Amino acid sequence: MKIKNLMMVLGCAVMLCGCTKSNIVKPDETQGPDFNIYMDVELDMDQLHEDVEDIYLDESEYPMASAIDFELNLDEGYVDVNVVVKDGTTSEDAAYFADVALKGINDQVAIQDFSYGESDEETFGGLYQDNEIHLKIYEESAYESDGEPMYETTVPKDEYMKFDIQ
Repeated sequence: MKIKNLMMVLGCAVMLCGCTKSNIVKPDETQGPDFNIYMDVELDMDQLHEDVEDIYLDESEYPMASAIDFELNLDEGYVDVNVVVKDGTTSEDAAYFADVALKGINDQVAIQDFSYGESDEETFGGLYQDNEIHLKIYEESAYESDGEPMYETTVPKDEYMKFDIQ
């Protein structure tokens, strides 16, 4: 009787194994990474703002940082960027942070759309090849009270410049 029960259990096990599709040996071809490069990707602006703020408003990395407010107007060929630093920040630190913020915006755009080149030491990156930068740097109190920026400039398309704040 024990052998008959054992054979019945083994038979059921064999039948159950044959009724399921195994993905262990051969996974579905629809799964896996997509290595295609897509051009003209629609940017997720909420995600872009969130990523820029998470990275570039980190107190330990950028103690002078208060806010980065930006708007991409790609159809019109410009990007508006307001960089806000804490009150009392030196002009050198404000200029450094503005440079970091512009490159950071570009690099986060390049993560979403591979058609844009990343920034480096001598370029703000691919986003700004076809777009002017309208940059304003504010101290926190001036920004909150709609005051005057401590520095304002327009960077022409596909140009890199150091900011000299007096």
